[in-house]
Amino acid sequence: MSFSSSSWPELSGPEVIPANATHLLFCLHGFGADGNDLAGLASPLQGALASNGITLGVLCPNGPSPTPAGMGRQWFSDKSWTFRDKEGIAIAKDLLWDYITTTAKVHNIPLQNVAVLGFSQGAMTALYAAPRWPEAIGAVIACAGVAMWQEELDAATCQKPPILLLHGTEDDVVPADASVAAQAGLEGLGFNARIELLEDLGHGIDGRVLAHTVAFLSEVFKA
Repeated sequence: MSFSSSSWPELSGPEVIPANATHLLFCLHGFGADGNDLAGLASPLQGALASNGITLGVLCPNGPSPTPAGMGRQWFSDKSWTFRDKEGIAIAKDLLWDYITTTAKVHNIPLQNVAVLGFSQGAMTALYAAPRWPEAIGAVIACAGVAMWQEELDAATCQKPPILLLHGTEDDVVPADASVAAQAGLEGLGFNARIELLEDLGHGIDGRVLAHTVAFLSEVFKA
């Protein structure tokens, strides 16, 4: 399913935003899931970051279209499992920018206090979008993702938020080599990009992913 610029849907999904939120985290689900798939991250992340003086709002938008099989949502087409849908990922980039900036404005939160966490296709979307947005956000956490069309980024003009790449060494859906390649490419462009390869983790999120996310956001937001 594709959209023209005049028919883009507005993103929505589960959100937990305290009235006194100081920071926002947007969580982007994987292919065939939806915002509920990552909504369970809100409570542990909010609790852990609160001890560092960060009152976190967590938003888990649903991808803009259903998958072809009608099971869950997608950020862009899988294109016969190649995920080389350049038009679709570009639309997702713009949809997310509108959603993020509108939400940040409503809650009076500066973009440097905004982070995006993506899993699988959500990580692909985050890694593609964040360097190409008009302004930089505070951070990106990409879990089990791929840097799509990274070779087209211009080091002189792209945004360079700090990026944390997390990937399980036993991932049989998206090989961990994808994150290794992404880090090398990002560092070559001048990004502050770090990687954590997690032993015995498959295509998923575990407590170590949460711990690394908390440590990274605490560091980035404190800076």
